[in-house]
Amino acid sequence: MKATDLNQAFNYVDQAYLMEADTPEKENQTMKNKKRTFYIFLAAALICLMSITAYAAELLNIHSYQSSGCDIIEKYADINRTLTRIGLEAEIPEEFSNGFRFQRAKVQAYDALDENDEQLLTMQELYVYYRNEQGQEVTLVACVNLEGLPKDERAPASSKTVGEAELEYYQDVYRFVPEDYQPSEAEKEWSNQPGHYISYGSDEVREQIASFLRWTQKDVCYSIMDWNTVEPDVLFAMAEEMIH
Repeated sequence: MKATDLNQAFNYVDQAYLMEADTPEKENQTMKNKKRTFYIFLAAALICLMSITAYAAELLNIHSYQSSGCDIIEKYADINRTLTRIGLEAEIPEEFSNGFRFQRAKVQAYDALDENDEQLLTMQELYVYYRNEQGQEVTLVACVNLEGLPKDERAPASSKTVGEAELEYYQDVYRFVPEDYQPSEAEKEWSNQPGHYISYGSDEVREQIASFLRWTQKDVCYSIMDWNTVEPDVLFAMAEEMIH
């Protein structure tokens, strides 16, 4: 699988584990009514268990992903029990010092399939949604880190070492288009650039920047993500707070 073919690997990703935060309700309803909507959110980080780059997908011969269950957690008091159930030794804060507070969480399970739709792996991730008083939202994703997979070859927009953890901040650009949209040759060239994605299922053509901070600690891969509404320093501070 080439890096430019990453979108194809997500052609059958179930919408249950796509982040809907900061998406207009009208568009949410439109996307929910579209079967097998081709709508990627943070492809390089959302499935952080796989360190999901095209290189990792190629290494494991992953062709597509399929949802195999989703559990909603409404109360923070249930987080530790959930972590034990899925075998994830992670530290999940209820609130950060900058005012972001737990809203809800979910555990998403999915299967990685080869080109013959044979199951290669079954994976689980924990998504924790936070909001501050200004209405800004971020999502913390935690999952088991798999050793031996190649790292993203892109240089991060910024990085910082905190203890033994290497924090890497990325920004991806998503061009959301209608499902029947035919990209021009120029747009195809644009989408071949690292961190540029064309995502189908929107009512109109629009672009949005997705930001995420990623690090690994004690065999757990973490990502804090948002739609570029939060300054990078805020995400770095939240990660440092978790690490310490």
